Amino acid sequence: MDQFGRLFTEFRESASRIETLPVYRVDDERENFEHYLAGAPLPPGRNEEWAQNIRECVAGGKYMGRVHIIDRVLTPYLQFEIDWYYAVNGAAGEDIRFIFRDDVPDGPFTDTWIFDDEIVVDLSYDDDGRLLYVNRNEAPARLEQARTAWREFHARSFPLAELLAAIRGADLPVPGRTSRHGSVPAEVDACAGPTTGGT
Repeated sequence: MDQFGRLFTEFRESASRIETLPVYRVDDERENFEHYLAGAPLPPGRNEEWAQNIRECVAGGKYMGRVHIIDRVLTPYLQFEIDWYYAVNGAAGEDIRFIFRDDVPDGPFTDTWIFDDEIVVDLSYDDDGRLLYVNRNEAPARLEQARTAWREFHARSFPLAELLAAIRGADLPVPGRTSRHGSVPAEVDACAGPTTGGT
């Protein structure tokens, strides 16, 4: 994982991510997610270390971006990810985009980071969204597959600002969002696990 982490500071031109899951579960994020579901104020300094890295990369002329596959009803976790991470990362300069699941292009894809359009790192998760392993794939065929998926995903995607407008206009439902104070409904609490996709 140390080698994987270094890629985020050592890449020369671009770091691009495809996210495929409605919920990522990471033990380190469990407390933050529960804090969020309870309706507590969001800490102003959240995700600051990652945001600072984004600012430095973007100031240096590098591209950082992601496309996240979403359904037409957002999970509470995705709303958490948007408010806790994406709002901060987007303000720092990351190009955060979305694609509806029914608009996903044909062809192979997985959760992936692509660095400098030449290094592919695939992330494998179990059915609950827990990270199983990270695999740097050197095969030329996999690189071309990942490049094609990124280009097609990006071309069909829309930006964070458009998603936020849809949420504010109630065009994109978020179950349980009305209960930001008091108890959390059972269907929301069932999603209250840890996460992996936030950074």
